[in-house]
Amino acid sequence: MARTFNGSNQFLRRAEALSFTYPLTLALWVYPQRSNLYEDVLSLARSADNSTGWFLQLRGPDGMKAAAVTAYQNTFAIARSSTTFTLNRWCHLAGVFTGASSRMVYLDGVPGSVEGTTLAVPTVDRILIGAWERQGSWMAYFAGYAAEAAVWKVALNSTEIAQLAAGNSPLLVRPGDLVAYWPLGGPFGNDDRDHLAGLYDLTAFNNPGWTDHPSIIYPQPEPPPPPPAIRPAPRFPAVAGNVWTATAGKGAVFCPGAVTGCSAGHVAAGMARNL
Repeated sequence: MARTFNGSNQFLRRAEALSFTYPLTLALWVYPQRSNLYEDVLSLARSADNSTGWFLQLRGPDGMKAAAVTAYQNTFAIARSSTTFTLNRWCHLAGVFTGASSRMVYLDGVPGSVEGTTLAVPTVDRILIGAWERQGSWMAYFAGYAAEAAVWKVALNSTEIAQLAAGNSPLLVRPGDLVAYWPLGGPFGNDDRDHLAGLYDLTAFNNPGWTDHPSIIYPQPEPPPPPPAIRPAPRFPAVAGNVWTATAGKGAVFCPGAVTGCSAGHVAAGMARNL
């Protein structure tokens, strides 16, 4: 399943001081259902300010573009997608925030241009899916479905973003640098927990619903180890204390059935048995 949002008052949220800083990558799958509003789908916000933080946005009135946005006190640096999103279908969004002067968005794995306005975000204290928060109130609600949201503490490259857009789970892409992962359904069950380390579980507001999950490739369990090799019983067991040898000038060939520590050999004609 995936989370559904009504676009008017439903969202997921966590409130606590967060240590997130540059570089960052935000990503998730969304299924947009309207095009007449600006909608924030995954956000890291500073709640007391007048719009400060980082977020991924769908900009229907701006030519159906996706965006990665850095905000500080209601000033915005907006990196737009080079392609457009389509209503009523799943699409993948990723925003790469390399530093205070660099941000870029990917829509279905296709990169936009780097936007270079300098805006520094001091700290953030909110994680939201489906809305934006400023000065204790919520806005920019998202109407549609969301799944497979994640945050990394690195700037993922274009190859790694393409892997996500191809349907690979965030658990398969730079897992050592993954900070938080919210599948929002799928094989993990219908909950809003952080299924990476459980540090950033979300709380649902106003009962967002559930719907079918996008098709995702998840890590597979390691196959069991092969059974131990069984040493075949020797066809010609050597008798303890007895060794077969050849007479002078004749070579000996060890029996395939001989075991470590025993010597058994087929020898040519003229052999002698030494006891």
